[in-house]
This record gives sequence, structure tokens and C-alpha cells, in this order.
Amino acid sequence: MTLRLFPISLFSAVALIAQAPGKPAQAPMTAPPAPIEDVAIIKATPYSPTIQRDPFSAPRDERPADALDVLDDIAVKGMIKKDGKNFAIVSDSRGNVRWLPVGHRFKDGEITAITDKAVTFHQWELNTTNRSIFRTITKTFKREEGKR
Repeated sequence: MTLRLFPISLFSAVALIAQAPGKPAQAPMTAPPAPIEDVAIIKATPYSPTIQRDPFSAPRDERPADALDVLDDIAVKGMIKKDGKNFAIVSDSRGNVRWLPVGHRFKDGEITAITDKAVTFHQWELNTTNRSIFRTITKTFKREEGKR
């Protein structure tokens, strides 16, 4: 019987020695605790919105008004060179005349080239998002006669 108890007592002695406190380890340096903030104090936070808008107005399209024109309503009047860039002089159906550079986008197309005699457009379908399928339209200058 003592032979059976000997391994158990030996094992328990080893376990107790392992738990015995040895040389205390160096505790890592910690920052002093932060001061405790009183949560009962009510702080006023001012509201300063960055966007001023009427919450009851209907949302509107952020595109400029000339981006809503379609190519069928555009008449090409001429071409101007300014600072080495070509600008097409176009008028829309409302009678507005503007100078537009290459790359200007309309609702259903964009300007791709401006030459001395015509302006070239790429036109895509109005109800599609696929801009890779387009047709090329070339509009020659339609100069208005001078008023007398």
C-alpha cells in the first residue's frame, strides 16, 4: 500500500514546489491611471452643419444644365482656337451659345474631335450605361448670316 501512495505523494510534492513563489518578477511599468471623468456633467455640443439645404425640398440632379442637352438639339456654329486648344461654338435648343472643349459630355454623347470644318461626336443610346457602343456623328458648321 505504501508503494502505491509513494508516487501520489511524490507527485503532489512536485506540484506544490512548482506553485511555491520564487523570486518575484519585475512588474512592467504602467502609466498612471487616467483621471476619472464625471459622467453626470452634461457638456453642450454645438451643431454646425456643413451642407445647408431645405429638408423638405425635392432632391435635384447635380449635373450642370448643359449636360442635360441631347446631341440632336445641338447646332455647331464654328470653332475657336485659344491657348492651343480647339473649342467648338455650339448653340442649344434654348438659344444658349457656348464654347465647348474636346471631351465635353452631353446627356447622350460627347465631343471627340474638333477640326476646321466640323465637330465629331460619339453618341450612345439615351437609356443605357454602356458607353463602349456608340455611333460617330460629324456636324459641319452652320454659320448664321449676319444681321443687316
